[in-house]
Amino acid sequence: MARLSEMVEPDTARASSLLLVDRGRFLLAGRPLIYSEQRVLLRLTGVGGWAEGSETFSAAALRESIEETGSAIRLIEQEYTLIVHSPDDIDTVAITDEPGPVALVYRRFGTTPFEPWSEEYQSVAPIAVYAATLDDTARIVARDEHPLFMWIYPEQLISLAEADEPLEFLVADGAQIFGQLDFDTSRTIVRLTDSIQALVTALGPRSYGLLTEIAQMSGTACLL
Repeated sequence: MARLSEMVEPDTARASSLLLVDRGRFLLAGRPLIYSEQRVLLRLTGVGGWAEGSETFSAAALRESIEETGSAIRLIEQEYTLIVHSPDDIDTVAITDEPGPVALVYRRFGTTPFEPWSEEYQSVAPIAVYAATLDDTARIVARDEHPLFMWIYPEQLISLAEADEPLEFLVADGAQIFGQLDFDTSRTIVRLTDSIQALVTALGPRSYGLLTEIAQMSGTACLL
């Protein structure tokens, strides 16, 4: 057993990210689109962001959800939390001082696409990845930060952790997108980024079982 607060130095920058669950799918937030002559790039990330002051990981997750989706959340507390330093350094602990996240990912920043664990990058920050459900329907409330949202299935999330996918292919396979859709979807490529991509990459084949189990969760152990 371990205390999450004692696993991070007091002055260390830290953040939370959410795997928002509904009917076997995950809600991910889209960053502002990047346009080029050849394509439109849609980058997906978990709802979340940096903790403020002495804010706990779980409190940061709640605040960021309200700011980015307009909805409070119910955390799906995990009995055991993965501590991910790299694909070759993953531990499992029971968290005792706040709701247990799915993982605490010591993510490297500034890495190139699909290389989230490159040792060339030394800027590392702990990101708590929580599973949660929304209390209300997600809305576009931070348009400049997240003009779009997508519901995707575990298999799609895993595929996106490995390579970009055409938006139309994902939608034809069951993904749903909503928000500011004033762009050419036929030219749009989707890319998974940030801590969730790093987590899936670190787990490799094990990520399928974990994500499938989380996607089917509907009960909660903690109300925030």
